[in-house]
Amino acid sequence: MRAAVATGVGKIEVQELDEPSPGPGEVKLAVHAVGVCHSDLIYLEGEVPSPQYPIVLGHEGAGVVSEVGPGVTTVAPGDHVVCTIVGTCGHCFYCVRGEPSLCEENVLFTGRMLDGTTRLSRDGQPVFTLHYQGSFAEHAVVPERYVVPIRRDVPLDKVCGLACGVSTGLGAAMVRARVTPGSTVLVVGAGGVGLSAMMGARIMGAARIIAADILDTKLRKAIDDGFAHDAVNTGEHDLVTSVLALTGGRGVDFAFDAAGAPGLLEQVVETVRQGGTAVVIGHMDAVVEATIDTTRFLRQKTVTGTFGGSITPRRHIPEFVELYRDGRLDLDAVMDARYTLDEVERALDDLHHGRVTRGVITF
Repeated sequence: MRAAVATGVGKIEVQELDEPSPGPGEVKLAVHAVGVCHSDLIYLEGEVPSPQYPIVLGHEGAGVVSEVGPGVTTVAPGDHVVCTIVGTCGHCFYCVRGEPSLCEENVLFTGRMLDGTTRLSRDGQPVFTLHYQGSFAEHAVVPERYVVPIRRDVPLDKVCGLACGVSTGLGAAMVRARVTPGSTVLVVGAGGVGLSAMMGARIMGAARIIAADILDTKLRKAIDDGFAHDAVNTGEHDLVTSVLALTGGRGVDFAFDAAGAPGLLEQVVETVRQGGTAVVIGHMDAVVEATIDTTRFLRQKTVTGTFGGSITPRRHIPEFVELYRDGRLDLDAVMDARYTLDEVERALDDLHHGRVTRGVITF
């Protein structure tokens, strides 16, 4: 099968790999579409500690199940599925508490399957996979807990973003922060995750949404496509001053940092009113440190974070699919660029330079 293989830092090429087979508790799917995410860039650029090469990137896969391994009970050949970065074991401390996104067995960036082995190879030599998936490929072998069956009448190239980025943004607003009706919301970073957070805030009934970014093209899209009511170019204007001016000096009820640039979270916290909530969603680098004046907490501000939108995948991803079918999620505007597998380098470069909101590789 053909797959996009990262062979070293900054190096990726399409190669022919051996055809994989699923092991016990695993699912093989024919990948129809896969989103191109900033996490793929972080890995390719060597930002993740101890990266392993060669590795097939891609973790926003959607496709059709072609084969299942022994013990698989929740999906069958022919099912349409969206993969997820939130895999729940169902029995650890966090899973039994109803916090699956914190599952103790969901260890990131191992390059291997849950049993510590690999499924992909080239001429018999092991090839690693990103986050139990490696979906920059014609086929992917994925643990059962990382696939979510969905209805068959939705386009997989639209909903594949629900595997990671879109669900992360939606979940940040709808699940983690639980944006309240009539509230004011700031989202910093108007890329795919940020726009998804704006959509989630709208669904929850936010009355006013402010988009902030350094690129006018992204801000115009946020306004023109109805994701936000106001926009602040943080490359030209001070974020805190601008947001306070837009909110009568009080600040917003909820603020989301979907950009993760160094020094940004401190500003985001400043834009939140007393008693408001700031949510960390993204990070530009593998590690971003922040220094926050503790007096902000004495004014009862909440600063929290989210992994994967804090969703329960088998509950929330089908719900998001229904919202898309009902016309309440504009996934067309978020997943707005199409590529072939041979164009993977261009897809990653376009994302890196902000030329697209979110790219999709289709098969």
